[in-house]
Amino acid sequence: MISGMSRLVARVLWVGLISSVAHAAERPWTLSSLLQTLQHTTSHRVRFTETNHIAGLKRPLHLRGALRYTPPNTLVMKQSVPHKAVYRIVGDRLYVNHATRGVAVSRYPGLIAIVSGFEGLLSGNQALLTHDFAVTLSGDVGAWRLVLHPRLAELRRAVTTVAITGRGGQLVEITTLAPRGDFSVMHILP
Repeated sequence: MISGMSRLVARVLWVGLISSVAHAAERPWTLSSLLQTLQHTTSHRVRFTETNHIAGLKRPLHLRGALRYTPPNTLVMKQSVPHKAVYRIVGDRLYVNHATRGVAVSRYPGLIAIVSGFEGLLSGNQALLTHDFAVTLSGDVGAWRLVLHPRLAELRRAVTTVAITGRGGQLVEITTLAPRGDFSVMHILP
């Protein structure tokens, strides 16, 4: 009797598991579900490598370092290559290295695009993200691509497109295109 009851419980659990997995697979992968997944990611500290292709430079510029996002509005980039530097954005202020007086982020449209993109993504703030960008999401939870096109002319003068790829709650790559052909590719390291 006990083994029969165990088999029945196992079957019920198995059917329930299959049903919940099938239901999850049926749910559409939307911007809301992506933002919710990213918002619940436990760590917003990553290492990165970045290659910048800039007109006028004979070779690409290679950067390496770490990024940290702390809700609600702090983004820190510690660059280790080609030279050490720390860029800290708190709200609308940018601080470089150990500076105590920051400059307004609003003076740098390209920076606004990066900051509002990161903040919108990692905080799960869809209103912030869609206020500054037209957003296109493709793929599914296993492999997704989010393309951001700046809405404001001021931002479009600095950035034409930001394409972000990821898997689940993990960012994988961020490609930023500028109007005159400059571009950067940032790889987020595991």
